[in-house]
Amino acid sequence: MVSPHLHTTMDRGTRDRNSRTVIASKISSLFYSLEPSMYHEVASKVEFWTEYALTEHWITVDQLVEEVSLLAWQNHRSHASVARFLVEFRDAPHRSDQAKSFVDELCLYVLRWFAAASAENLSGQSRESWYPCDGSRVAAWGGGGFIGAASFVGYLIEWGLLGHELVRRHLVKPLIAHRYGDRDDAQKSVRVMAIYQLFVAARSSLLQGLLEPEDVQACFKILETKISLDGIVRPDVAKLNV
Repeated sequence: MVSPHLHTTMDRGTRDRNSRTVIASKISSLFYSLEPSMYHEVASKVEFWTEYALTEHWITVDQLVEEVSLLAWQNHRSHASVARFLVEFRDAPHRSDQAKSFVDELCLYVLRWFAAASAENLSGQSRESWYPCDGSRVAAWGGGGFIGAASFVGYLIEWGLLGHELVRRHLVKPLIAHRYGDRDDAQKSVRVMAIYQLFVAARSSLLQGLLEPEDVQACFKILETKISLDGIVRPDVAKLNV
């Protein structure tokens, strides 16, 4: 016979898990809503719930990082606004240590998984790709997800959330050091578009000393690759204005 005390403990544990799920879902939804037109309306809500959930121990930093990191691969429209929010949130007066840690860990988490994805097969828009939900698989949704993540990482760089050494080690080297086979046009196209999106989002930062000159040259050499596949348009390098 199970004691009433054990029943109470089990019920409390179930309620806590459900509460974490609900709060994580609420915070994630708010992050997804941080589009330019909704920024000022939503930002204060994201700030409250994120700070509250972390300081009251409803959710851990690691758990919230995994939840929010999904938007790097899924939602391109809010990337710039999310990067802006993260730096404003982290640097606000009296911000808790947990909240500051959340921002730093989220940026590093996305960058590391982006680097891991860059070593994989990125061709096409395969649905049989990896999902960044448990920390054990490469965080990429095929080629489209990888290109979107490049844009998000670019905005993190532009807002000063990722430093030189992190970018060079986890971002640039994997992108420009990949070796292609004779039939890898699709993978080349994905990388061309990823580098293009990266430069669009972070071009001023990338060209002001964050990248070494040889890295910039290598990126532009890839951008000049003459590739045109269905569904993937070759970027116009001249439009980068860099």
